Amino acid sequence: MDSENIDKQTYKEKAYLLIKDAIMFNKFRVEGIYSQDDICNEIEISKTPVREALLQLQNEGFVKILRGKGVQIVPVNDGKAKDILETRLLLETNNAYFAATVLDKSGMIEIKKCLDDLESSLHLKDSISLYVIDHAFHKSIAKGTKNEIFYKQTCLILDNYLRFENKNVYNNLIDGKKVFEEHKTIAEAIFNRDCKNANKSMKSHLIKSYNRTLKDIWEKSILYNLKI
Repeated sequence: MDSENIDKQTYKEKAYLLIKDAIMFNKFRVEGIYSQDDICNEIEISKTPVREALLQLQNEGFVKILRGKGVQIVPVNDGKAKDILETRLLLETNNAYFAATVLDKSGMIEIKKCLDDLESSLHLKDSISLYVIDHAFHKSIAKGTKNEIFYKQTCLILDNYLRFENKNVYNNLIDGKKVFEEHKTIAEAIFNRDCKNANKSMKSHLIKSYNRTLKDIWEKSILYNLKI
């Protein structure tokens, strides 16, 4: 691959990540319509890589390209949000279970770093940075399963989850500390190779998270009253 193609791919990936972050953290208004020029100016990247990034994001359901009008930020309706909550719960409880069986030293170091970063940053109340660290913790557990499909699907679910979650936990220091303690309990079970408690702790954490920020949607889930 020549240097021009490498640069093109690099800028496309950068544009993809910047636009997706802007969508997940509501820098672009849900259902808002933006011109490609607006987006290029916002992220300071030229049209070709931005256009390619937008096509990928359209395929993933983040945006809709409206011919002659611009790019619309696609909302997550309650039905899709409910599906995401259910999928995340089932996927991540199994991630914790399997990570406890196969986690290696490098995986343990990565999870521990996420815990340390979260604890040391709680007092800052920088909700965007704290959510990035929070989700890095969940992704590190998925990575620790050594299953590439689990990892990729977890990353996709977490990215979509941020599109509709009420982002108020890390503006509340008390709730932020609760999240850290829940993360710590999950990590300890994984580090101790305790599969069942890792699974149980992850389930408890996610359900508490849903009740803290998305209770109205969670109560509509088929899993709400089931023992899973």
